[in-house]
Amino acid sequence: MRLAALSLAATLAALPPAMAQDMMGHGGPVGALDLGAEVLLSGGFDTRAILWDEATATARNITRFHDGNVTAVALLPERQFVTAGQDGRLAIWDSDGRTPTFSSEAGVSAVASLAVSDDGAFIAAGFWDGRVQVLVLDSLRVQDHQAHGDRVTGIGFLPSGDLVTVGGDLRLSRWSRQMEVQARIDLPDLPNGLTITQGRIAVIFADGALRLFSDVGELLPERFLTDRPLVSVAATDTDVAAAAIDGTVWLLDGADLAQRHMFGAESGPIWALALDAEQVFTAGNDGVIRRWSLADGTALGGGAELAMAQDYTDDSRGAEIWQSCAVCHSLTPDDHMRAGPSLHGIFGTPIATQDGYDYSSALREMEIVWTPRTVAELFEFGPEAYTPGSRMPEQRIGDPADRQALVEFLERAAQ
Repeated sequence: MRLAALSLAATLAALPPAMAQDMMGHGGPVGALDLGAEVLLSGGFDTRAILWDEATATARNITRFHDGNVTAVALLPERQFVTAGQDGRLAIWDSDGRTPTFSSEAGVSAVASLAVSDDGAFIAAGFWDGRVQVLVLDSLRVQDHQAHGDRVTGIGFLPSGDLVTVGGDLRLSRWSRQMEVQARIDLPDLPNGLTITQGRIAVIFADGALRLFSDVGELLPERFLTDRPLVSVAATDTDVAAAAIDGTVWLLDGADLAQRHMFGAESGPIWALALDAEQVFTAGNDGVIRRWSLADGTALGGGAELAMAQDYTDDSRGAEIWQSCAVCHSLTPDDHMRAGPSLHGIFGTPIATQDGYDYSSALREMEIVWTPRTVAELFEFGPEAYTPGSRMPEQRIGDPADRQALVEFLERAAQ
């Protein structure tokens, strides 16, 4: 029986540099992205945030702190970043940190949106219950305000430092640094997010429209892009990207929202977007972060799909189960480019001993040796019970026959 893995390394090595750069590591949908110099930050439904090296598509840091989904992320100055979660908490991290340098108290409402001021001095978070929290970074003082009568679906800082929010109460509001209302307008439909471009406010709506507002709330150009809800938006000073619940992405001019290109990124929702002067990143339900050309919308990646399609299959039940594992793990020696380490040669080795992978301290202190029995037990009891403190998302294989099939596949393919 011949495994397709025998030729995978050679196939990937032959790909041009633009390929094999999609990012694969979350164990479920990705709902938040932020792009900075050389790094991309992502937050997923698997409770993890991943700081990626943008050029190599490898994980620089993987954090797991929130109780529930990571609902929003943002990069900060001084090599730090902030995550927000379904648990209502904000957490600030050093770029290589394993625990937060600061975390707020758990709340009764999830964080829905997040923004950082241009000077990096303030973080603003919008909550499902309509509140806005402003965190002053130099003092770590949290200010809490009731901003909307429903979920704060979008939040952003204007160049002046004023804050802009939109909510499920169909209102757009502009706030001073003291959270005093500077302007407020009624909106024609449910807003699903906002971004700032050229000092103006671009808002996406459930009616499929992208509307541009001045900094005092005057309606500027609007574009009805689709009859499906728009669910994500991002911008630079010159470009705007918006995406719909059916996986369609639009690239538009930031000045007048003139459409440049439209393409299908996925067959399901695009929950998050990020872009720079050359490329657009999309993320959705399958956990893969894909990159596209900003110039014409063509795919720049493809390595993730190739790996998932060819990665170690012998048409067995165990190989079928392995496909879920392949999102985070490879079986190629020393291939630690995904969120988890390579599992090549796993049997007979102590836990957390693969060279070249940065394991959590919790795993390094354990005394487990990986055998067919211990691998099966990991999926019988789940990582939280069997390897507490690891960054592996919680998952179990309930059927003993399926656990055995996976173990037998690994005995063939991981050698």
